[in-house]
Amino acid sequence: MTAVKKTAAKAAPKAAPKAVAAKTAAATKQVEAAVAAGKESVETAVKAGTEVATKNYEKVVSMTKDQVEAAVQAGSDAFKNYEEFAAFGQANVDAVVQSGSVLVKGLQDLNKTWFDLAQASMEMNVSGAKALFACKDAGEALKVQTEVAQKGYERMMADSRKVSDLSVKLATDVTAPFVGQFNKAVATMTKAFPA
Repeated sequence: MTAVKKTAAKAAPKAAPKAVAAKTAAATKQVEAAVAAGKESVETAVKAGTEVATKNYEKVVSMTKDQVEAAVQAGSDAFKNYEEFAAFGQANVDAVVQSGSVLVKGLQDLNKTWFDLAQASMEMNVSGAKALFACKDAGEALKVQTEVAQKGYERMMADSRKVSDLSVKLATDVTAPFVGQFNKAVATMTKAFPA
């Protein structure tokens, strides 16, 4: 038996390396399959992550672009509105200056008219006084006084109409620039805020 044991002992070491090699090969194949599967999973995850990152990057770039464009548009609108506001303010100043010029000219015209009316009234009163002093009796004086009073009344009515017309014209001319600016403001507001 010793010979059989020796043969079995000799055969066992040879069989063992083949079994170990087969087990090692199988384990290697499993490890390689697991590595390949892991590599594939990592590649899939990296690819999916890259796609998501790319999509998110594109989305962020698009949103940023939209926001920049909106800011530029708002800035240009604000600048345009500022220019319109400044032009409107300048037009208001021009209206005040124009109105002031019209007022000064109109007051000069009114003062000249008042002066002319006062001078004509004084001349008429002097003429009436001379006519009264030239009267020979009370009847003639009464007649002259009535004529002077009637002429004075008619003159006063005509002069007051003239002064009233000049005053109305002056008020209209003085307010015309403001009315124009008010109408522009209303038109601008109704255009900006449609009903």
